Amino acid sequence: MTKATKEFDVARHFDESLAAKYDRRIRQFCPNYDALHRMLIPWLQGLPAAADFLSVGAGTGAEVVTLGKIFPRWRFVAVDVSPDMIKACQARATDAGLADRVACFTGRLQDYASSASFDAVSSVFVSHFIKGRAEKLSYFKSISENLKVGGLLVVADLFGEKGSAEFTALLDAWLRSYAMHGVSDEDLIQDRLHVEKDVDFIPEDDLFTLLHEAGFSTPIRFYQTYLFGGWVATRVH
Repeated sequence: MTKATKEFDVARHFDESLAAKYDRRIRQFCPNYDALHRMLIPWLQGLPAAADFLSVGAGTGAEVVTLGKIFPRWRFVAVDVSPDMIKACQARATDAGLADRVACFTGRLQDYASSASFDAVSSVFVSHFIKGRAEKLSYFKSISENLKVGGLLVVADLFGEKGSAEFTALLDAWLRSYAMHGVSDEDLIQDRLHVEKDVDFIPEDDLFTLLHEAGFSTPIRFYQTYLFGGWVATRVH
């Protein structure tokens, strides 16, 4: 990261006040957010019955709880840099009766040390906040190092080639969709500034190159809503 590049402070952004509103706002911001989590299930059904699953950027735990109910013998580790998000995740897991199967870690994935590898890893709305190619590659290599060879990675992020006609059209349609939820003009302006300032958009081909360098197969895109995309890949080495 160059001195001129300012990293987005995820922990500060997703503080307790926003964590409390996150479940409502994310569904306004990302249409089909719940569908994205349900669409993970068919890709994961071939994993062992007692699989170990790593959720990076676990947020308030929607993904962990969804999968925990479907796969009753899975064990989960939830990682998030926001202490308040992890607190919300722990509470949701407890309410769902999953507390004994969910371990939580507050911090960056690069600082997490596991004694065993995972059968699958998810990274949902994380890497688009990581600025700089080297930093993104370091992040994806950390995922690879925590995943078994042959294990499955699910990535979901905002993506696209900024400045292109396609990107501009999708961005405008996405923000119009968001505004339909009754968002105030002030909030809409602030959220658009947040997207333009804090999200490090990259084209899909660049994402594929990063994942290949980190040891993954060519990803398959299984989801797209406006500028949100979802892909699956396998660790090959």
